Amino acid sequence: MSKLSFDPIKRMGQCFLQDKNILELEAKLANPKHKTVLEIGPGDGRLTEVLLRHKPKKIFAVEKDYRFIHLLKKKFANAPVEIIEGDILKIKIPEVDIVIGNIPYYISSDIIFTIKDSNFEHAVLMVQKEFAQKMVAEKNKSNYGRLSVTSQIHFDIKLKHIVPRHLFVPIPQVDSAIIILKPTKASITQFDENVIRYIFQHKNQTVRNALLHSKFFEKYELDVLGKFAKRKGRTLSKTECLEISKLLSSV
Repeated sequence: MSKLSFDPIKRMGQCFLQDKNILELEAKLANPKHKTVLEIGPGDGRLTEVLLRHKPKKIFAVEKDYRFIHLLKKKFANAPVEIIEGDILKIKIPEVDIVIGNIPYYISSDIIFTIKDSNFEHAVLMVQKEFAQKMVAEKNKSNYGRLSVTSQIHFDIKLKHIVPRHLFVPIPQVDSAIIILKPTKASITQFDENVIRYIFQHKNQTVRNALLHSKFFEKYELDVLGKFAKRKGRTLSKTECLEISKLLSSV
C-alpha cells in the first residue's frame, strides 16, 4: 500500500486501512457492479480504486478533509467518480444504491442514523468492533442496550468480519469490524426514542422504576404498562419496546 499523502488528523479520527485484502472484501460485500455508490470519507482514494475495479455505474465520494480534494479529483478525473467536498452529516445525500465507508469511530452513530432515511439497498461500513457488537447484541446480553434496539429497528444488521487494529495507519487503540446494514424502512417517533432511551438508561431495573427516574414520564399513569411494569429493560425485544411506547402514548 502506498504511503499516505498527508499526515492523519487525530481530531477527525483518521486511520487508514493498509490491507488490500480487506479493501477487496469490502468491495465484494458492497457488490457495486452497475450500481450507484456513496463512499463516505474516501481519504486518498484507496477504497475508491478497488470499488472501480468492480465496475460501479457511479461513485459519489464525500470527503470532509479539504487536503484530499485536489488529489481525488486528479486521481479519478477520467473515472465515474464525483468528488463532493463536505460533511456527510450536513450535505444533502444523493440517491444511491449502496453506501460504503471506513467511517470515523467518534461519529459512527451519527452517520448511521443520518443515512437511515436514505433509499439505498445496503451499506457496508467499517466501525469500531465494540460498537458493531453492541449493534447486533441480543436481549439479555451485557452489551445489549439502546443502540442495539434502535439499530435493529432501522436495519437488518450482520457483523461480517473483525479487522485487527495493526492493519491501520496510524494504529488505533481498538479493533474494527465490517458490518452490513439493510434498511427495514421502519420509522419511529421521537416519543418512541424517548421511551427506549429512558428504559435503557437503567436497563437492569424494572421498566416502571426506570421510567420513574425520568421527569419526562412523572405525569404518566404507569399502571398502563401492565405485564411490562416488572420486566427489566435488558430483557425486552425491540418489538416489546415499541409496544410499551404505544401503551404510554395512549394515556
